[in-house]
Amino acid sequence: MKIITLGLEGTEFNQIAVDGENAVYYNADLNNLIIVRTDAINDETLNKNNDTIEDVFGYLVRDRFDKFCASAEYFNNSTIWVHKPWHTTTDFVANYDLNPKTLLSPNRSVKGYTRAFNKNCPELIPYKLIEIINGKAYRHGEIPEAVFEAYDAKLENNMGA
Repeated sequence: MKIITLGLEGTEFNQIAVDGENAVYYNADLNNLIIVRTDAINDETLNKNNDTIEDVFGYLVRDRFDKFCASAEYFNNSTIWVHKPWHTTTDFVANYDLNPKTLLSPNRSVKGYTRAFNKNCPELIPYKLIEIINGKAYRHGEIPEAVFEAYDAKLENNMGA
């Protein structure tokens, strides 16, 4: 998949790195990055897993796909790691603090993007859908309003500087 198109606003993300069934996508207008990972090995047989990039998005079930799209289409300057573990539904971590411009490199591999993303995450919480804002991880949809207000104020101050 060279381009992915998300469902809420029809936002397109262009593939900038690929390694088998793992890839990285970028939207320059939003300055948002999506790192897509599948598990390469079937845990039971230790054989290669057949999950594809399409499966990663296909296993964002029920309202999870809408939540993923909202994170990718309604926040700017964010990096999202979306992962399809073997034999279960897809997870994602939306890091609203991690500006993709600090990660972009023409020679960076998918593994390199994943390592950089992991280094820039606080201790995560054990949920399928996670949002990171102002250095703290929250279950998706449970960020307190005061935290959003502080985040918006910080963005406005940075734009005025």
